[in-house]
Amino acid sequence: MTVTNPDFDKATQEMTLIPTEVVGLARKQIESLLDVQKEMMQALEDINHELFARAQKEAELASKFVGKLAGARSVPDATTTCQEWASKEMELLAADGRHMFEHGGKLLHASRRLFTESMQSAGH
Repeated sequence: MTVTNPDFDKATQEMTLIPTEVVGLARKQIESLLDVQKEMMQALEDINHELFARAQKEAELASKFVGKLAGARSVPDATTTCQEWASKEMELLAADGRHMFEHGGKLLHASRRLFTESMQSAGH
C-alpha cells in the first residue's frame, strides 16, 4: 500500500503551477510572434508572385524580340528591334529594383516589429 503525504502533494502542486501572469505574458508573446510570422509569410508570398509574374514578362519579351528580330529585313530594322528590347528590359529592371526595396521594407518592418515587441515584453 502506498502512503501519500498531503503536505508533499500540496507543495509539489504549488511548485508546478505556473502563475497566470506568466501564462498571459507568454500567450501575448506567442500571438505577437504568430502575427509577425504571418506578416513575413505574406511578404514572401507577394515576392514569390511578383517573381513569377516577372518571369512571365521576361518570357513574353524574349518571344516578341525573337519574332521581331526574325522578321527584320535590314540591319537598321534589327538595330531598332534590339534597342526596343533593351529599353523594355531596362524598364523591367527598374521595376524590379522598386519592388525589391518595397519588399525589403516590408520584411524589415516585420523584423523590427518582432524585435521591438520582444524587447518590450522583456521589460527593456
